[in-house]
Amino acid sequence: MASKKSKNVIKYVLNDEDFIAFGRYRILYTAGGRKLVNRQRITYLISGLLLAFLFTVFHVDRNFTIFAYIAAAVIGIGGVVFAERIVLRQQSESIKKSQDSIERVHPEENMVMFGEDSFSTDAGSDHQEFDYKDIKLVDITEEAIYVWMSDTMIMPMPLHAFKDMDEMRATYKMIREKIKERGGEIDD
Repeated sequence: MASKKSKNVIKYVLNDEDFIAFGRYRILYTAGGRKLVNRQRITYLISGLLLAFLFTVFHVDRNFTIFAYIAAAVIGIGGVVFAERIVLRQQSESIKKSQDSIERVHPEENMVMFGEDSFSTDAGSDHQEFDYKDIKLVDITEEAIYVWMSDTMIMPMPLHAFKDMDEMRATYKMIREKIKERGGEIDD
């Protein structure tokens, strides 16, 4: 559901795939997301060690103890290795399950307007304006452009808001140029 009024206005409605892509982006590329994955790794590692410790201290049948050590190793090592994948799957399933719940975020049309000195966003009754120089980071993936207004506030502009990937890349470059023109600091 993307539409364009002019070159300086982008309209779109975020869908479930956008929320999943945004969640994946936040988990993989933000400090909070990495912290969540690392916490999950530690949890699995501790769980595996505790299971092994319990069956070392409290002796039971030898075969069962060997089975418990194997299970502890699978939990500890497997959890550490697959923590990222587990967190991503949990996040994706949570979004899909929320489709019919009352807590679901009801999609509204987002409108992003690019001005000379700032850009603004409208989503329902929420209007915000940001000076380009205040943008912390602009990132692009195959799914969206992510504009970081702060360490915790990230605005996604999904691919379907643009005619094609080339137009999305051009918008990404334009935003970066505006940041530099306004004296903002952005890495190359």
